[in-house]
Amino acid sequence: MSSTNKEGRPATFENSFKIMVAREYLTSSLGAGKLAKKYNLPGGDSVRYFVRWYKKNYPLVQEPELAIPSLPVSEPPNDTEVEELRKELQQNNLKVAAWELMLENARKELGIDIVKKYGTKQSGK
Repeated sequence: MSSTNKEGRPATFENSFKIMVAREYLTSSLGAGKLAKKYNLPGGDSVRYFVRWYKKNYPLVQEPELAIPSLPVSEPPNDTEVEELRKELQQNNLKVAAWELMLENARKELGIDIVKKYGTKQSGK
């Protein structure tokens, strides 16, 4: 069952696909053009649109390069520390993607948008 966009037309791409492509763009060294070719998209503009859509709908997720813990400046990290940090970052990125896909599936099945949007008002009781 495909979702609909704000205008009520059927969405061209599933949200889970947009999330996957946007996260790959943000976490890998592949450019928009190469990702577009990889996923048979019309062009790099589609990938950039997915990234804008992702950042708008999932604003609480830090960008991957901001999530790397800072190391002391006095001593440069050795290769094993760097490799451990890369593995940890990759695991955390997979966890974030899994949570986002789970939230998206819950939205589809339950019809409730679980993700908090900035600017929403609290109910006045």
